[in-house]
Amino acid sequence: MIGDLLLRLHQFLSRHKPAFFLSLVVLTSFLILGISRLKVTESIFATLPKGKSFEEFNRLIESKNIINQIVFSIDVPEETTSDEAKLLGEAFSDSLTRYTNGAIRNIQIERPFAQEDVYQFVYGRFPELIDSSYYSHIASRLNADTVKASVNSAYNQLTTPGGAFLKQFIVNDPLGITGPYFRKLNASSNANGMVLEDGVMFTGDRKKMIIFAATSFDSGDSEKNVELFEDVEAFKSRWNKRQKYHHFSYFGTFEIAARNAIQVKKDSYLTSFVALGGILLLLILYYRKFLIPLYIILPGVFGAIFALGIIGYIRPEISGISLATGAVVFGILLDYAFHFFTHLRHTNSISAAIKEVSAPLLTGSFTTVMAFSALHFANSAVLQDFGLFSSLSLLGAALFTLIALPVILSSVAFEKKQMPAESRAFRFPQIQEKSRPMILGFIAVMTLVFLYFARFTEFDSSFENLSIQDEDLQKREEALTGIDPKAEKRIYIFASNPVRAKAESINYRVYQNLVQLRDQGKINSFVSSGSFLIPHELRLERNRKWHDFWDLRRKEATYNALDLAAAKKGFSTNAFSDFKSWVAGQQPGAVPVDTLLAELGLDNLIEANVSGTTFIATLIVPQNQLPFVKDELRAIPGIALFDRGELAGDLLKLVKDDFNYLLLISASIVFLTLLVVYGRIELTLLTFLPMVISWIWILGIAAILGVKFNFVNVIVTTFIFGLGDDFSIFVTDGLLNKYKYGKDSLRSYQSAIALSATTTIIGTGVLIFAKHPAIQSIALISVLGIVCILFISFVFQPVLFGFFVQNRIAKKKAPVTLVPFLISVSSFTYFLSGCLFLHSKLVTILLLPISKLRKKAMLNRSLSFYAKTVIYSGPHVKKNFSGLENLQPEKPVIFIANHTSFLDILLAIMLNPKIVLMVKGWVYNSPFFGPIIRHAGYVYTDDGPEENINKVKELVADGYSLLIFPEGTRSEDGQITRFHKGAFHLAEELGLDIQPILIHGASDVLPKNDFLIRPGALNVRVLPRIRLSDPEWGSQLRDKTKNIAAYFKTAFASYKNEMEDTAYLKHKIFTNYVFKGPVLEWYFKIKWRLESKNFAYYNELIGDRKNILDIGCGYGYLSFYLHYKNENRLITGIDYDEEKISVAQNSYRKTAHLNFVCSDIMQADLGSQDVIFLNDVLHYLSKEKQLKLLERCALALQPDGILFIRDGITDNQEKHRNTQKTEALSTKFFSFNRKEDEFHFFSSVDIQDFAARHHMHVEMQEHSSNTSNVLFILRPVTR
Repeated sequence: MIGDLLLRLHQFLSRHKPAFFLSLVVLTSFLILGISRLKVTESIFATLPKGKSFEEFNRLIESKNIINQIVFSIDVPEETTSDEAKLLGEAFSDSLTRYTNGAIRNIQIERPFAQEDVYQFVYGRFPELIDSSYYSHIASRLNADTVKASVNSAYNQLTTPGGAFLKQFIVNDPLGITGPYFRKLNASSNANGMVLEDGVMFTGDRKKMIIFAATSFDSGDSEKNVELFEDVEAFKSRWNKRQKYHHFSYFGTFEIAARNAIQVKKDSYLTSFVALGGILLLLILYYRKFLIPLYIILPGVFGAIFALGIIGYIRPEISGISLATGAVVFGILLDYAFHFFTHLRHTNSISAAIKEVSAPLLTGSFTTVMAFSALHFANSAVLQDFGLFSSLSLLGAALFTLIALPVILSSVAFEKKQMPAESRAFRFPQIQEKSRPMILGFIAVMTLVFLYFARFTEFDSSFENLSIQDEDLQKREEALTGIDPKAEKRIYIFASNPVRAKAESINYRVYQNLVQLRDQGKINSFVSSGSFLIPHELRLERNRKWHDFWDLRRKEATYNALDLAAAKKGFSTNAFSDFKSWVAGQQPGAVPVDTLLAELGLDNLIEANVSGTTFIATLIVPQNQLPFVKDELRAIPGIALFDRGELAGDLLKLVKDDFNYLLLISASIVFLTLLVVYGRIELTLLTFLPMVISWIWILGIAAILGVKFNFVNVIVTTFIFGLGDDFSIFVTDGLLNKYKYGKDSLRSYQSAIALSATTTIIGTGVLIFAKHPAIQSIALISVLGIVCILFISFVFQPVLFGFFVQNRIAKKKAPVTLVPFLISVSSFTYFLSGCLFLHSKLVTILLLPISKLRKKAMLNRSLSFYAKTVIYSGPHVKKNFSGLENLQPEKPVIFIANHTSFLDILLAIMLNPKIVLMVKGWVYNSPFFGPIIRHAGYVYTDDGPEENINKVKELVADGYSLLIFPEGTRSEDGQITRFHKGAFHLAEELGLDIQPILIHGASDVLPKNDFLIRPGALNVRVLPRIRLSDPEWGSQLRDKTKNIAAYFKTAFASYKNEMEDTAYLKHKIFTNYVFKGPVLEWYFKIKWRLESKNFAYYNELIGDRKNILDIGCGYGYLSFYLHYKNENRLITGIDYDEEKISVAQNSYRKTAHLNFVCSDIMQADLGSQDVIFLNDVLHYLSKEKQLKLLERCALALQPDGILFIRDGITDNQEKHRNTQKTEALSTKFFSFNRKEDEFHFFSSVDIQDFAARHHMHVEMQEHSSNTSNVLFILRPVTR
């Protein structure tokens, strides 16, 4: 149907080529405009899944510009003063700012007021900053001797040269009360090995000056990252050449992002050009032409333009990594063109190629597009972008291949002769039938092995393995950030609450824990605003503590001691008045905390918005203390702890979830689509299983080779189902072409698939040349996947299809369908299990202390009952028994029955426990049921006549009857063969009657040498006894045998005709159309429901007439029915629809007496016929052609013949309108039937006139209550 639609579209576009090419140019221009809107981002973070915790972490880090920080180090000689360093820094800052065009901001050369402001803040808020433990130190400084010593020390320091800041410090605190606090604060601030001199930061060895800065743009702006990186590198080279003693180095995350962006772009160009060049070279060598490869690449190029153009309009920002990995799908894009040209080579026609390739191509395209669309639900932006790009490019390539490419080829007068002969390089060797079981066994074993190893598949959660960070970069990071990545880890702590005061309380508790952990040696250093942000309630409490401590007595004692010591050293009486005011709680105005935090750069550790406040703390933890520190900190309510390694673990879980989810979604989409397209679960499984097995192989091999999945190469999940379903669908299509039409096109399909696989391997294999690890990681997994898919598709599918379908129909056996197969497995399992059970029961019976006769009776009852349960274990098989009243179990007899199936044995012994059989060696000596039947008294044919007669005499004496199959073996075709005399000789010798048992349907349900129990009916009829002494059967044994055999065959023929009604034959006929398309199967069921009664009526009227011609036979439903009702009939079906005739002619249950011919009925040789059918044919012909055909039929019809004409007539216009509607639907919408001329319906008068002219008797019967269809039965009148 879709092929016909696309063919009509091609014919329309071919007639309007200028409009087509104009439309193509307009569309391409529109898409190119969309491409110009694209903004490619090469951010490596786009590869990471966007888990909730990661998004929050990333948002806070980026919003506070923590990730935007840059650290510069400038070499300085040891003798360099702070002032000289400042001048050097200013020169550096001015030059850098100019060179980078303002991309760097907040260049901090010095912090001139930081020390003074910290001092002012601490001094002014000292009571709030100390806890209760500190008061023991204060108390120790207040006795008279200590005060005296402190004043003497202060005097000495004040009388020596020193800075004003130091003097102010001494005057404000002559007793050194704040000293330990400041020393501790200074130690913590210098934990990273840096020292601050006059506001200038130096390394601990004072060989480098440290300058801090930040980028002025968003860290995710890859374009600006690259621009800044290039500017800084150029400036570095220029500066270091000019400043011989002041070389500088730097570290910033923008450099990592820039290096990755540059490499992604390089890799994108490299892989694309290498892949395109390699594929073009391959195609030129394969086709030995230059233009054909260009035609083949056109759909891929258009697909890429189509995808990028649409993305430019709907989502202009796209990940560069997703485009670089787009080489993975390039092979699939070319796959469509390969198949089109392969079909073009074999059909010799563009129109035929469109019709043949459209269904599998669109099916494969749809499933692949849907599988890649599933990436939209992934947590990674790269996977989402890749899914969108792949889906749109595949859609564009498929549509271009089926719509635009044929018009282009016809426009350039492309002919098949331009294509060289098919190359043997990509031809897959035929698998010998004797090797197929071994191959299936090998695949099964390897699948189990790989399934075991698949459990050990690993996922790589390392961020570093997805980005470029060379050794030099890592060394600079360690030197300038003070972190040894091998021994230490940086951890982030977020203290959050909607209420700022509560957030401050949590932040302070974190700070206290960090101080404690640092003092315990559990952490190396930390940065927190908690030392300056004291919760309000705690500040009030501490101020009260300070006031309570400095009671009147203590203040007076301290003041007196201080005044006395000061007077002795010559200080004025007001020298320490500020100290006294401070003690009394009258602290001087401190620097605002926000100002101080900004000067210290700690404001970046605070995030405040409408949803609440978050305080960030960072700490450096030794690797061996990491678990302990995490457990301690996580005990604090209201905090979130982020460790990059642990965060990677969380993201790894998301990757695994993505992995499993994408696997499930991709598999489900492909499976359901295949189920809809094929309409059969069996074909769906045949096409789907190779993908599943391939996936198991990939996981197993990846685990064995140690290849790990990561955030990026997880796209192979959808890639396997995207490419795999294409391969599998086309292999299935090739197999079905052989089965359905007899066309051996699989090898051509395989050549196209092999070529496609090779180009895809080139497209994905070139990714190994990429330097970026995220892109490179796809190469090995993809190539491994393609090889596995190719092998399984080429080997597993044909072998499996051959086993269940093709090899069977070659032997005239029905294709295996799922439900009967499962029931067969179940029934045979039950049968074999029952045999084992009967073995154990046999042992039990033999041990019983009863007579041998009773043991035999018990065993035969068990056998009879068990046979009955086996027969009834198949719910899809009807059972019909008649004539049972003719059985006389108490009177022994020789039963004879026709033998076509193993089921005959079970059907016979289930009739009565007193029936035993004469069996052949394979039954008598079977390890399963041999011992049982031997003890049950069954007779072995090879024992010889004398021994058998004696044994049968004993059985008869014990009341048993013997059943013999007089044909001696099972019939191959269900027909009764010659009867042997053995049964009749035994009956004559023993004076027993013969009793025939007719078994019908067993050969259809379970034919000889088959394992499949098919749907059908088992019919058994017991006929009356025959006395051999009756003279009507003859006087000699030979005559008796011959006459009884003739009687049996006549009775069986009558019984067969009675049982094989339309309901019985429906499945027998239907199996000829199984797997030939859901529409065809559906059409058969509809047609059968409408026509089955008519078929039976035709058969009744035809009687014994032999030569039958079915004109306009279609798929041959009527022909098959008449054939199966009487296989001696010579039936010919004619139709001008080649597809229908091909389907009918390639049916497996067709004998030489049934033939289908594709021919124009106006030209076909009608021969001499007893019966001619013209069902729903004449209205497709013009009036002149109708009359001509009827004339020819009249001439071809024998004198005793019948001409059936069924058609819509114009007598009843209301009903006829319905007929016209159904015919229009049949031809135009559903395309079930083809027509060349306009419909021409006739009236009943026209047929009557024709009959009168040819001396025919005509009978008219209404055939529908809704339409104008009637049946005319014409018979020649004997003159």
